[in-house]
Amino acid sequence: MKPQIVNRPQFFAGLLFAAIGLAALGMATQYPLGNAARIGPGYFPLLLSLLLIGLGVAASLTALGGGTVEPIGRWSLLPMACVLAGVVGFGLLIDRLGFIAAALCPLLLGCYQRILTRPVELALISIGLISFTILLFVNFLGMPISLY
Repeated sequence: MKPQIVNRPQFFAGLLFAAIGLAALGMATQYPLGNAARIGPGYFPLLLSLLLIGLGVAASLTALGGGTVEPIGRWSLLPMACVLAGVVGFGLLIDRLGFIAAALCPLLLGCYQRILTRPVELALISIGLISFTILLFVNFLGMPISLY
């Protein structure tokens, strides 16, 4: 019996993860690994790329089997455009307006559907995430990030 792709989105997402992992593996091998006592700069990227390859293969294999085939739905361009605009907006705003305004850009664009339906929830999530990242990166790690 020939295996059939039951869940097409999961199968192709797994292949994409495995392909990105293979590309990262190729780049990670350019750095020295070191040894167990002194880990080199290529050790962590190597482990991450192997993990990504493993997850991709596992996702693709679980999408194979018998049963009914799930069709891939239509691509919705607005969410993809909002996520892309949020990332670009963060990069453009971080130096000009500071971290707080730059972090609001991807948060608000990524949650564009909740702005009108659940504004209080979105505000609480934004305050919590921005506060956590400020504590982590500025206070604990000491990164010189301008907040305003």
